Amino acid sequence: MSINPSTNLTRLLSDDRVREVEAQFGDVVRGPLRAAADAMAGIVVTRRRPAHVIVLTEEGRIDAMLVQGGVKLAAALEKRGAINVNNAQRGACDGGPMIPAVGLKTIDPYDVTIAMPAEDGEPAVADVDREAWRKFRQTYSATIDAPPYRVSGTLLLLPSQDPMSLTERGTELFLAVFNPTVELLGAPVKDIPRDSILVNRSHIRRVSATMVA
Repeated sequence: MSINPSTNLTRLLSDDRVREVEAQFGDVVRGPLRAAADAMAGIVVTRRRPAHVIVLTEEGRIDAMLVQGGVKLAAALEKRGAINVNNAQRGACDGGPMIPAVGLKTIDPYDVTIAMPAEDGEPAVADVDREAWRKFRQTYSATIDAPPYRVSGTLLLLPSQDPMSLTERGTELFLAVFNPTVELLGAPVKDIPRDSILVNRSHIRRVSATMVA
């Protein structure tokens, strides 16, 4: 997976991880970090605050509350307009401290690489929808490169959909990935929901997928 040399690693990673990257690779990242020994187990979404969401961008993590009550995260993103948020915080993607994002009142869906609920949020895809998809869609085990992230998990695609075409424009901007894991420079990103996340198709550069019988 290639990394854009202009990517601001000091925002993506906590100070300790930045020092590790610099010690191993110098001024420009020249290879992956050593993968962590065990992948993170993932969080279970509790639905206590449905509007609580997290997005991962090229610059790090944003934790915020959707202003519009009752709207689903996927629906808000697919409107493709600025999403109003409150109580936004910014931080690194590897578990570093979050700090208030002063002045951040909107999120542009096109800037979002990965969107997902916070631990007390609402699942990106409802359980009833997921079960319905399983009956009429084809299952794939897939790895997706959406720099600087690599996502692995399960895709549920319509029979007419080719996984390789996911790098092209489609009717939907975001793609649901089930049972996901997310890596940043070879290291697992923490606090990823166990059930599903949403990946911005316009950020996808490569897809490797195998059909599951």
